[in-house]
This record gives sequence, C-alpha cells and structure tokens, in this order.
Amino acid sequence: MAIASLQDKWMDAAIVSLIYFVISEGINFAVSSFMTQETGFVFQLIWLLACAPLTWGFGVMFLDFIRGGELKVGKLFDGYKDSLRLSLAFFLYLVVVLVGVIFFFVPGIIFAIMFAQLPYILRDDENISAIDAMKKSAKMMSGHKMDLFLLLLSFIGWALLCILTLGIGYLFLMPYMQTTMAHYYEDLKQESSI
Repeated sequence: MAIASLQDKWMDAAIVSLIYFVISEGINFAVSSFMTQETGFVFQLIWLLACAPLTWGFGVMFLDFIRGGELKVGKLFDGYKDSLRLSLAFFLYLVVVLVGVIFFFVPGIIFAIMFAQLPYILRDDENISAIDAMKKSAKMMSGHKMDLFLLLLSFIGWALLCILTLGIGYLFLMPYMQTTMAHYYEDLKQESSI
C-alpha cells in the first residue's frame, strides 16, 4: 500500500525527507562538532527536544498524505503550533524507552513499539494529553507488538542497501517507512476502534 501511495510522488517525498534531515541532523552535527563532548551532548539533547515538533510533523505528514493531502515542506513545521504538548509527549516517550533500554535493552524495544502510534494519536486528537495518548497507543498495540516488530525488521535489508548508495537511498527509504507506518496506523485504528 505504501508503494502504491507514493506512486508519482517519490521525488516530492525525497525532497521533504532531505529538508527534514538537513534541519534535524545536519544542523545538529555541524554545531555539536565544534563543541566539547560535554557541551555537545547537552546541545544534542536540547536540539532533540527542539526538533520534536519537526519530527512529529515529518511523520504525520505522511498520514495526511495517505488521507489525500500533499507532501509539502511547510507541513514539516505544523507541529510548532502545538509544540508544548508534542515536546512533552516526545520527552516522556524518550524517558520511558531509555529506562527500558537501560534495564536489559529488550524492554526499551517493547516500549518503543508499544508507544509507536503516539504521533498519529496526537494528530487525530488535538485535545488528548501526552499521557492519555501514550495509554491509547499501548491499548491499540496490545496484541500487535510482534506484528509491528516484524514489519520494522523488514526494512533492515533496505537500510543496508542504502548504505551502498552513500546514504542517498535513505531519502527514499524514509518516506517509504513513514508511509508504511501511516498505513499500519490506519489499519490498526479501524481494527481496534479505540
């Protein structure tokens, strides 16, 4: 479904992905490379939180796209209209996943998958709190965590092939993954009716 959705839109998706990557990762790398290890880490943490609405915008743009919207660069910045709620949700997500990773690694993967629907839930319900969105994601993913894990594993081969293209392939893999995740959410939402 993702490939069919992206038909004739691959270049638009690659351009949006490039702009997202340059802002979220390029600026981070360029600035932090001139800092000491300690100040670089602090800057990266602050930059990660500052880019949370941008990351959200990148993900939900593909949800809007499969619902008939357009892939436009301006949509990347839609999250900044609701940056406090989105940054809080992203922060809570990171804390839970990092705590899980610290304790035997596997719980971190489980938590990451459990809360994978968080951006889409926050998109569909502008009044839901970060905590309630996390609870809703956990309910939606109940009984589906292994399905999503296997789906995510299916992208490993593509990621390895992208390395051979010196990373250029990621400009096409990122939209493919985001579109796939958006379709997964739509299917899951219909099935769970939560």
